[in-house]
Order: sequence, then structure tokens, then C-alpha cells
Amino acid sequence: MRKLQKDFLLVFVLLLVLTAMSGQSNLKEIADVQYKLKAYDLAINSYEKYLISNEKDVDAMAKLADALYMSNDLISAARWYKKVTSLPNHPMQYDIDFGKILMRLGLYDRAESQFRKIQSPKLSRHYMNSCNFARNMLSMDDNYIIKQMLFSTPYDEFGTEIIDGKLMFCSFKKENINNKSIIQNNPNLIFVYDLESGDKSNFVSGIKNFSGIGPIRYSPSGKYVLYTRNGFVNGTLQITGDEKNLSVYIAEVDDNGQFINEAALPFNNAEYSAAFACFGEDDNTIYYSTNKNSDNFDIYESKKINGNWNPGIPLTKNLINTIGNEITPYYSNGKLYFSSDFINGLGGYDVFSTSLYKNQWSYPINLGKGINSPGDDIYFTKGSDNKIYVTSNRLGSKGGYDIYSATPSKKVNEDAIVYNYMPKAVRLGNLNENRGVNVRTNSSKVVSYGRVKADEAISLENAKMIAYDEIILSPSRVYFIQLASLSRSKVDGRKFRKLTMFGNVYKVKKGHTTKIRLGYFVSRDEAQAVLASVKKQGYRDAFIVEDLLNSSELELIESNYTFNNNKKYKKPSDVSEYKIKLAAYSNPLYFNVNKVKDLGVIEQWSKGKWTIFILSGYKDFNDAQKAMLKARNRGFTTAEIVIDNNGLLSRVKNN
Repeated sequence: MRKLQKDFLLVFVLLLVLTAMSGQSNLKEIADVQYKLKAYDLAINSYEKYLISNEKDVDAMAKLADALYMSNDLISAARWYKKVTSLPNHPMQYDIDFGKILMRLGLYDRAESQFRKIQSPKLSRHYMNSCNFARNMLSMDDNYIIKQMLFSTPYDEFGTEIIDGKLMFCSFKKENINNKSIIQNNPNLIFVYDLESGDKSNFVSGIKNFSGIGPIRYSPSGKYVLYTRNGFVNGTLQITGDEKNLSVYIAEVDDNGQFINEAALPFNNAEYSAAFACFGEDDNTIYYSTNKNSDNFDIYESKKINGNWNPGIPLTKNLINTIGNEITPYYSNGKLYFSSDFINGLGGYDVFSTSLYKNQWSYPINLGKGINSPGDDIYFTKGSDNKIYVTSNRLGSKGGYDIYSATPSKKVNEDAIVYNYMPKAVRLGNLNENRGVNVRTNSSKVVSYGRVKADEAISLENAKMIAYDEIILSPSRVYFIQLASLSRSKVDGRKFRKLTMFGNVYKVKKGHTTKIRLGYFVSRDEAQAVLASVKKQGYRDAFIVEDLLNSSELELIESNYTFNNNKKYKKPSDVSEYKIKLAAYSNPLYFNVNKVKDLGVIEQWSKGKWTIFILSGYKDFNDAQKAMLKARNRGFTTAEIVIDNNGLLSRVKNN
């Protein structure tokens, strides 16, 4: 009898265990479904309950960490990823994900340690380099005054556009309904914010189904508008790369600003997403993001030919498009701005710019801290007076996403907080000294190199041109393709001229040798892609090197810009030799490019520890003289006209 009772008890306990196991299994299945449907709040609750009894389930732990990350709870996500990556034989992707979250938290040293564990040497180097880049970038002075827009709420605001002095944006908070605020989890609506009066109102488009739309982008003529049907959910990250429900529409804009004749663009597809479209230089060019070929977004260009939009072609692989996500393109004044979560940045998505010249896109430039942050910085938009608008979920945001304005710190109102200042320029005659000498602000006297007299040629042996139509800032780790190593310093750049389709050619002084290098590239993948093409050009011994982008070591000998019979460096062939010498600084960050960028092409020169800035691109002396006077009126009181004779600068005599 006692044995029978014991057997019954064992069976009863077994049934309880099996029931509990079944319940746990069902709980995991429920959590997985919630996670797949992006109901992250429900999934988080289910995974937490499940892991109480299944604390070693790596898959559940990783999905819980990701659900917390998607809900903008970075601290909790980091704690769970730490547990996941401490377990043996975990997938490499979890090390990457944990490192990325640490970067978003600004913990670059810890992120670098985590990235060092990645089993792929290529990816490990890339992400470790990104941490180093971020530290260097954050050590620079702030160049922008950043302000959170006044209409920010605890709910997501995102996706800006400027039209007729008004800021259009998306929000999940529907206001002014019977004097009550109604919170909408989904979908979002479009609002209009008057930048002068501060008034905010609902935007009425004329389209019946106008909820869940954004961002919107107007064409250059204002006759058309593009918008993305998004399906975003308030409080969660918007763009991960695997979305399948985003699509792009185009409509005409009538005289009353209403959207009419809505049409889906032909590159939409139910199997993948097309999103974030913007117009290019005209109404017949569109840039958009799509994940049609992978689980990550790339940027494509589509042209309207004979009244029809073509499917589009991807922009340069391993240059613009990477193995990460490239999203939210925006075109303005010859430049394409976009956000990437793979190209070296501060963490999350950073905003970059690139320019098109002779059907080749330039290497993306990180717009720097302020505009970028350790969080996601997306939906870049330019307004008047150089003001920039960006959507960000950076630390300190009221909601998940908020909209920020960025104003160059040297053009803000006097009552605004200025984070850095403009030091006075030094006399070029003191460039070989360890300190600078201030120039009198009321002086218009032209300064010269060292002891060179006013009417003598100015040698460029010690002053090297390092950049044309771009600015190289403080040192950061980049990649070059090394073409040659020479014992002599004099180099005929013409033999490397055909390689300028891939980038600039530099002389880099290293000890007693001179390195000839092509670049620079922000990631090894970019350099690797170009290296194959370089070897096909006959440079079979070329190889990739990682080095600091140090302006004091560089000399530009060939660049990807049109030039004519110049052995020293490239220059435009259709302009005169007249240039304007502006000033020299101990740090190129001190130079306010916005003051003179409309007056000519900016050249950057280096001499010792000093950086010299020169303007070029003038048709004749009179053209240069007009620009010089404007430069002086804008604060460059020592600006002077010089003649560039294939590498020799000489002053223009005063009559």
C-alpha cells in the first residue's frame, strides 16, 4: 500500500513538472511571437517570466536584450547582453550588439574591449577603429549650438521638412481635440510649426489616408512631394534594417498646398521596404533607401525617364552603401546627406555628407558631434541661415525621438551659449615658432612667409597643400592604399594621376622615406574594394595600411579634381592663378568655413604645426579682388591676393 502511494506521488510530481515545462514552453513561444510582431513591451514581460526558470536560455536572453534595446531601455539591454556574452559558445553577433549598445551609452573603452572579442578580425578592427574615431571626435570643440525644439513631448517627434518658413514634422501626439490631448500609439500624424511665431497646427493634406506617413520631402520646384508610409510605433526604434512594411508614394502639390493624384512608386514591393525618399537636384531624380537585397538598407537613385520612374540603382558599394544600414537621404546644394550605422561614427546612426563629381561620389564625411551623438541621428534637414534639423534619440531626449536644431556656434545670437571661440590668426612669418603672434584686428597689412620680401616668390617647400575643397580636421585613424615607398622626397605626381578616380594621392613623410598613398578610407572594407581596382591599373604591389590622418605629415600631390599641367597638385583648369590667402591656425577646427565657403574653393595647406587656408577658383584679378574685400569684411582682415605659379606663391604688388 505504501509503495502504491509512493508510486502515485511520483506520478503526480512528474505530471506537475511536465505541466510546468509545458507552460514554460508555451510562454517562450508566446514571447517569440510577441517579439516577432514587435510588441516589445509584451515580449519583455513574457521573456522575463520565462527566464526565471530558464536562466541559461541564450536565445531568450538575447531577444529580451534586443526588445529592451528596441524600447530605448539601453541600460537594461546592456545588462542582459553582458549576461549573454559571458556564456560560452554564444554567437558572434551578440558581441557586436553589446558593443554597439555600449557605444550608444558613450562607453567607448568598454565597447572597444567587447569588440576585441569578435571572432572576425575584419569586423573587430572596424568596430574598434570606430571607438577610436568616436573618442577623437568627442575630444574636439563643439561647433554647434544644439537646442531641443520647444514642441518636444514625451512622445516621438521625427522626420522634418522645411517649406515656406515652416517646419513640418511627424508626431504621435494628437492635440487640440476638445481641449484634450489624445495620445496615439500608432499611426503618427503630420504637424506644421511656424519657425517665427512658434504656432503649431495639424497639417491637412487632402489625402484621405494621411496617418502613419513620414517623413515628407518636397521637390525643388515644389510641384511634387514624396512621403513614406511607415507603420512606426511610438516609443520604439524605427529602423533596424529588416522592415518589410515601408513604401514610398508621390503626389502633386496644388496651388493650395494640398496633395493630389497620389501614386505608389514602382520600386515598392511587399517582400521588402522602400523608404525615406527625397528629390535630388531636380524633380526627375529620387534618392531612397531599400533593403531589397539584404536585411540592411542601401541608398538607391531613381531617374524619371519618358514619364516613368526606373527601379533605381544602388550608390557606390563599400563607399556610400556598406554592410550596415544607410538611410534617410537628403539632397541640398550638390551634397547628399544620409545616416549610416556602420561607417565610423559616435554610435548608432551618424549623419554623413558626400558630393558627386564626374559621376563619382566622394568619401562620406562625418558631420561631427552636435549634429551627431552616441545615439541615432537621422532625418537630416537644412533650413535657412545654415540651421540644421536632426531627429535623435540621444540621451536627454524627452521622448524616444526628439527633434533638435543645430546652429554653427560662431553665428549664434550673443545671448546664446557659445561652446568654443575663434582664436585670432597667427602671422605666417611665425609659423616655425612654437607659439602664435596675434594680428592686430584693425590691420589690413599683408603678412608673408618668414623673411621673404613682399615682391619675392614664396616657396612651398615647407608649406604643403593637403586638401582641396575639403577640410581635414584633427587626427583620426583611417586607411590608405600604399602605392610606393621612396627614399627621395621629390615625386612626379603625374604617374599616379589615373588613380584619382578612386581618391586623392598623398606624399606622407615617414622618417627618411616618403610614402605614396591613395585615400583616405574610413573603413578597411572601402579600402579593400578600391585596392582590387588599383591592382588592375598595374599597381600590383599596392597594399592597405592603417594610419593616423595627420595633416602635418600629408602633402597632396594629386586630387580627384580637374587640373592643368601642374606637377605639384591639382587645380581647376578654367580659372586664373589668382588666389586669396586667408589666415593660419594652430588647429584647423578654429577656421570658420561658413564665413567664406561661398567666396571660392577652400584649399588647406600645412606648414609645421600650422594650417593655412587659401581660397581659389577666380576667373581673373578683379574677381579675386572682390572676394578678398568680402573676406576682409567678414573678419579675415589680413586676407591678400597671391599668384600661384605651379607651386610658387607670390604677392601682388600694391600700386
